[in-house]
Amino acid sequence: MKIHVSLLDTTYMNSMQSALNASLLRQQVYANNIANVNTPGYKREQVHFDSILQSQLAASGQSMGISTGVVQPLSLEANNTRDIGTNVGSATALGTVSPVVTTDSSTAIGGNGNNVNVDAEMSALAENQVGYGALVQDMNDQFSMLRTAILGS
Repeated sequence: MKIHVSLLDTTYMNSMQSALNASLLRQQVYANNIANVNTPGYKREQVHFDSILQSQLAASGQSMGISTGVVQPLSLEANNTRDIGTNVGSATALGTVSPVVTTDSSTAIGGNGNNVNVDAEMSALAENQVGYGALVQDMNDQFSMLRTAILGS
């Protein structure tokens, strides 16, 4: 598997920014769920983002620059509908993908109507932190490559 990411791929950068925002929201939701573990009647909340982003990527014909064995050709970025290129609006659309918070009211763990499992929330919180760190590292790598391309060495 080869990874091909253009230095100026704004679709990729917009997707990364949306993923970072979703990760921050997840952190807040998990923390709120943990804080309300003993609140009678509280129903846990969850963040949906990955499936929304994947459907938006599929709709725009983008693959976030990742291909399986085939290096994708360099595409032109269009900023205006009169520019050469067909991806006008796709980068913008991906940058506006927003996470959705829903309430899980289908389950109840305790006798008080609360459905927060603190162990599951702590595990999800740790997983989210690792994912956030990976996203930040990837963004730093992208900016480092861009800096190298502009300034040399």
